[in-house]
Parts: sequence; structure tokens; C-alpha cells
Amino acid sequence: MEVSITKFIELEDCSKMTIKKRYETVRRALNRYKYKKLSPEERKILVEAMQKYKSLAIREEKARIYNVLLYYYFSSSPLTDKQLMKLFNIDRRTVYKDIDKGVKDLTVILYGIGGIELLPEEESPAFIKAKLQDAITKKLTEEFGRR
Repeated sequence: MEVSITKFIELEDCSKMTIKKRYETVRRALNRYKYKKLSPEERKILVEAMQKYKSLAIREEKARIYNVLLYYYFSSSPLTDKQLMKLFNIDRRTVYKDIDKGVKDLTVILYGIGGIELLPEEESPAFIKAKLQDAITKKLTEEFGRR
């Protein structure tokens, strides 16, 4: 039986559950930021991620999503969904869609290739990579040991 390393890595690291967990981690971190319950280190990470997001928000829609996130989570007195509706002249549902898209974009910035780490040590990319390498080595050793 041939071992597809690419498929093995995808199953280990990029499952829908892992992606959803990362998304939820970012959403919780944003809410903690909004209510000033984040550590200074976590605040710095989120601000850095938002700076990266700002540099990527060139198109009008992405710029609006960035601004919705900025006013909703990062403002010294965060705006409500109703205030955002009036400010950007968009529907309430669009406000929440923009927040959702923004959180997804921030998740990619934080956890994508070359992303900023927001995960605890045991969930960090370096830890996962080491764990994956161990699992691949074990699987290959089992495969070649049978021959």
C-alpha cells in the first residue's frame, strides 16, 4: 500500500474541525479584545494581524470588511450593528456577513503559511509540524518494515 504524504498531511492538519477551531479561536480573541480582556501579547498579535489585513484590503469590498471589523472590535468605543448599518449604508445582515468574512480573513492571516501564532503551544504550527513529522515517520517505518 502506497502512502500519500500529501493526503496524510491534509487529513492531519487541515480538517474542517481544525479550521473551525481556529476560526472560533480568532472570534473569541476578537471579543476579548473588544471587551479589553486580552493580554498585552495577544493584543499586539491582533493589532499586527489587522495591520496586515489593512495592507491587503485594496478592493472596495475588502476595505469595507476591514473597516467593519475595525469599528466593531477595535474602536475605543465599538460601534453596534445598527451604527455600522448607517455608517456604511448596508443591511444588518451584510454587517454580520462582513464580520464573518473578516474573521475568516484574519484566521488566514494568523494561521496561514507564515501566519502569526495565536494558538497555545500544543496547537502552534511548529508543534503540529513536529507532530506530523513524527506521524509520517512512524507510518513510513511501518510501511517499509512490512516489506
